[in-house]
Amino acid sequence: MITLGKHPFRLVAVLLAILGGLPPVIIYWALVARVPAVTPEKAKEILAEPGAAAVLVDVRTPEEFAAGHIEAARNWPHAEIMALTSAKDVPAELNGKRLLLICQSGILSSLATQRLRALGVFDAVNIQGGVQTWVASGEKPCTLGLCRLRSAGGEVRDLPLRESPPLEQWVAVLTGFVVKPIYTLAALVLIVVLWRQRSPELAALCWALLCFFVGENFCAANYIACADRSVAFEYLHSYGMVLCFGLTIYAVLEGIDRRLIRLSDPAARCAALGLCRHCIKHEDVPCGLQRVFLLLIPAAIIVALAPLCAELIPVSYNTAILGAFYNYSHPVVYQVFEVRFLPAVAASLLAVSFAVLRFKKRDAVPWSKVFFSAGMGAMGFSFFRLLAFQAYRDNLVWFGAWEEITELLFVLGVGLVLWVFREALLPELAAVLAGRGLAGKPAAR
Repeated sequence: MITLGKHPFRLVAVLLAILGGLPPVIIYWALVARVPAVTPEKAKEILAEPGAAAVLVDVRTPEEFAAGHIEAARNWPHAEIMALTSAKDVPAELNGKRLLLICQSGILSSLATQRLRALGVFDAVNIQGGVQTWVASGEKPCTLGLCRLRSAGGEVRDLPLRESPPLEQWVAVLTGFVVKPIYTLAALVLIVVLWRQRSPELAALCWALLCFFVGENFCAANYIACADRSVAFEYLHSYGMVLCFGLTIYAVLEGIDRRLIRLSDPAARCAALGLCRHCIKHEDVPCGLQRVFLLLIPAAIIVALAPLCAELIPVSYNTAILGAFYNYSHPVVYQVFEVRFLPAVAASLLAVSFAVLRFKKRDAVPWSKVFFSAGMGAMGFSFFRLLAFQAYRDNLVWFGAWEEITELLFVLGVGLVLWVFREALLPELAAVLAGRGLAGKPAAR
């Protein structure tokens, strides 16, 4: 018989790695990363060269193009490009030109680039990040046709610019350079404290904090080294958070089970016996708690799918933070991962959790708990990002600030729980602190 083994929480990480971690990387590589591309800065250099035989091609729909496009761009919709059957069908004014393809996020233009190159148009290249990243390159001067937007009515405007009040500027600085280092260091301290703990809930919590720590350091590295423009670093940041969510949920469920309810311990009296009156451990009766979860899990599946209805919103604007140029953006490719891919993963894992709990005859609860935690981890991060972005999409200072503040509260909350219940959760540490007079008055027994 296959058992969960000594550390079942590791299955949560494995499930999220296989279903939630690898597929986005493979899909992104196949659709975007392997396609020849240039940065917006390089594209501007190519287009600004005297006598350059290069054209900026906007592949968005005519409606999107008319709403506002880079002034020097020419519209050639993605649908028309994908319908081509031969390189001879390329419009005459573009034939023989170096085609620099751009869309809102860099995804559709990547697909269009692949199609053109498959037909033999090898001078077609994608512009990384699309218009969102093009806006972020607005710090460097360029010819007006490349640094202005034009609408169908002929209205010309500069690239999106938003003035951030002093309060918002200081909030951005303090949350990025004070709050983040504090909670990152605090997480590391908690990891050290929990590292040698053997109980499943504390071991899972330790690994949750480790994933959190690694993910947040990728976030910091993205800002410091890549000006927040590394898709790989941001993905590793988000992936670390998904793992943290899933492992934390498993730790909470396991802790409640082992230390409060005692549902999984065959020798212990279940805390819900007063409600059920009859227990599956002693009689051939249904388990009341399992029946409740058989109702809750389908409800969770339905809720997990809610982000699929959220609109993907391209947001990118420039501002100044204490005199320094900064671009605020939440690229569409990130949103695809957060509110398209993760909800599907969450619903799938929760459905497996339900099936295990409903049909597995032996060891159903431990296995169901693993799939449930992994599904809720994907769902939790999806909702976390969705709610924050939808609330502050017009002012991303607060999107970033509240994310940092929430993460600080998470780490402080974990530390507080471990401190308050240190005698039960960390008896060895509590004894050492008590011996040194650092633990305060022991809790009443």
